[in-house]
Amino acid sequence: MQNIPPQVQAMLGQLESYQQQLQLVIQQKQKVQADLNEAKKALEEIEKLTDDAVIYKTVGTLIVKTTKEKALQELKEKVETLEVRLNALNRQEQKINEKIKELTQKIQAALRPPTAG
Repeated sequence: MQNIPPQVQAMLGQLESYQQQLQLVIQQKQKVQADLNEAKKALEEIEKLTDDAVIYKTVGTLIVKTTKEKALQELKEKVETLEVRLNALNRQEQKINEKIKELTQKIQAALRPPTAG
């Protein structure tokens, strides 16, 4: 790194920071996607039940009885919230990827030997 100009070293540091941000976003996305799949599966199962079916849900460390209607409403809201979050994370991932691509090009241009004209 001694031969690398200070401005390029700074760009490399920024690139590393973007890559770490990208990893965090990807991890968050995976978690949200897993939660979304689970909520959709639960919604699917509850929709199959009769209206008078006995349904239990967890609230913290407790398990409480609820109605099919309430369970459906809560799960639909959860799915909607998770989809919004997933879309936000997708946009964030895209922006970071664009920044990484742009910065990588700047670094490559800065390290390219000047051509004699």
